[in-house]
Amino acid sequence: MTDNDTTQFLEAYSSHPLTYLTFADLYTYEAIILIIYGIMIVFSFFTNFIAMIIFLFGRRSRSDLSPFLLNLSVFNIIMTAYCIPFTITSVIFQRWLYARELCIVLDLFKTFSVTGVLVTLIIIAIDRYCAVRYPLTMKIYSGSKRNVIALTIIWILSIALAIIKSPARSNPVEEKRLWVTSRTSLASFIDYLKINGTYLSDTSSIRLDFQYKIVDTIQCVPNKGASPVEVQRTIFNFLQTYFVPLSVIAFVYLRIAAMLWHRSTDGAGETNGSAANNILNTHESVQFKKKLKQGLKMLVVVVILYAVLWLPMNVFQLCVNLLCDQGTPYQNFCSRGTLLQLLYIACHFLTVSNTAINPIIYGFANNRFRSDIQQIKNHLLGCQGGTSICCTSEFSRTSSYQLEDRLRDSKMNQSLLVKQRRSSNTRLDSSTEGKAFRTANTNMT
Repeated sequence: MTDNDTTQFLEAYSSHPLTYLTFADLYTYEAIILIIYGIMIVFSFFTNFIAMIIFLFGRRSRSDLSPFLLNLSVFNIIMTAYCIPFTITSVIFQRWLYARELCIVLDLFKTFSVTGVLVTLIIIAIDRYCAVRYPLTMKIYSGSKRNVIALTIIWILSIALAIIKSPARSNPVEEKRLWVTSRTSLASFIDYLKINGTYLSDTSSIRLDFQYKIVDTIQCVPNKGASPVEVQRTIFNFLQTYFVPLSVIAFVYLRIAAMLWHRSTDGAGETNGSAANNILNTHESVQFKKKLKQGLKMLVVVVILYAVLWLPMNVFQLCVNLLCDQGTPYQNFCSRGTLLQLLYIACHFLTVSNTAINPIIYGFANNRFRSDIQQIKNHLLGCQGGTSICCTSEFSRTSSYQLEDRLRDSKMNQSLLVKQRRSSNTRLDSSTEGKAFRTANTNMT
């Protein structure tokens, strides 16, 4: 190298950002981040795919919520397949590794999948509210028709919002960046040149111990406007994808909790001497309330996890757009690219991990869901030949489940009958005592 190589490199280093071409250019922690994301993507695919199979072909776990939970798994797979790998590789490699056309529709798929998940959660909350508020009306109308209408509304709204936000989509932009053979040698070289926070004035005698070149890259960047417009867009995105949906869902579930609490207190106050209450406390109503409460607990956990896991990313984006503007006193913090990159990756990982956790909550934690998994697994592994032994074991397992349910139902019916007989005997005893008392008074007079 000539003596001017150092000067030329410093000019290129000050005017071009860095980029990385291969995995060998990455630091160890960056490679570990990619491996962790890869494991999470595979795990998310596995859990959501199993959930889709069970909700489509399972028998014991089938319920009114199955079409909506299946829809959630579909949107989670869309987010896992498209949004997660493209975003994290662009952050790590500092360039777009894929076709230019995929960059254009990146934000569309993000908006589509996130809106689909949120609208599905809102529709589920409204459906549960109607099931509690108008139970008889919900039984009159066909459940399949209601589900088709609700799913159609979800997909239309998701597609419409994605199209509305299309002007703010990401665009592929060509940019020249600097590539070096060793980032460690580069860091040592920059530290050597700095003395008391300033560069050496004479660098002609310093030789470079690494190679560098200017490469043409593609950056997939959002179509940003002026800073005030970007701040408004960030606030609108926070309201659309976080605050407003969660407020609506929280309000609906609070209303459901209030109605269930009101009915439970009313039922407890009318237990003594109420014949109508005994008629209403049939086995079907008790089972319906039990399943409803279990489903509501599961849905509340799903919503709480969404609120907790999506909050850091929304707060991070708001802080970056509000605090990292020109003229703010946070310029030193905002200039630390590595720190901001790690904060973004941490927030992003929490956000996308929600796609893998959801099927565990509303699926694998359910006994009926696990029994369907076991039955389908036995059918695929052991019943491929259609042997009589396998079919007999599968039939006996299904029969055992039905027998267990029947025994549980008979015990509950017996307990209800005992309560009704006790209440009727109490009323008969009280009426007999009253007649005897009136007869005694008549004889005395």
